[in-house]
Amino acid sequence: MSQHRSSRVQSAKIALCGMVTALSVVLLLTSSIIPIMTYAAPLLCGLLLVPVQLEFNRRSAFLTFLATAILTLILGFDKELAFFYLFLGYYPLVKWSFDRKKKPWSTLLKLAFFSFALLAMYAFLTYVLHVTAVVADFEDMGRVMTFFFFILMVICLMLFDRLITPLTILYVTRYQPKLRKFLHL
Repeated sequence: MSQHRSSRVQSAKIALCGMVTALSVVLLLTSSIIPIMTYAAPLLCGLLLVPVQLEFNRRSAFLTFLATAILTLILGFDKELAFFYLFLGYYPLVKWSFDRKKKPWSTLLKLAFFSFALLAMYAFLTYVLHVTAVVADFEDMGRVMTFFFFILMVICLMLFDRLITPLTILYVTRYQPKLRKFLHL
């Protein structure tokens, strides 16, 4: 009986991870239709990793993240979108590690994480891959506007961080029982 349950859980894990990966890739495709989705879609896809982590484990969620990131890079999406997902899409999985710290340290660590991730991503796109569209955008904006863009991105990421907890609570209270019933867990 336990072997049957184990194979059913394994099948459910594969199905859920595959569906989250497919839905994430489709969401990431929307950035070519709606330009603001370049920044919103990777964050939404990161939120889709939360049910995988809660239902199974962090390893399954990271593997789902990696599968989505690899598909995004291979399918030739917008490079800024692909690397935004690669550098920040996994944040909902590591958020809880930051939240274990005391409040001022937690906030400072999050600010440092977001700042470093954004700087590393744009440095990689600019200096390693030489993505001309990103370089042109920054040149058009000028230094002052680039600085404000960076600050606004960090503020948006901090707001995203604040949304993860209530959305996780909503998932656990409302949707987790339905998903478990659907997956026969």
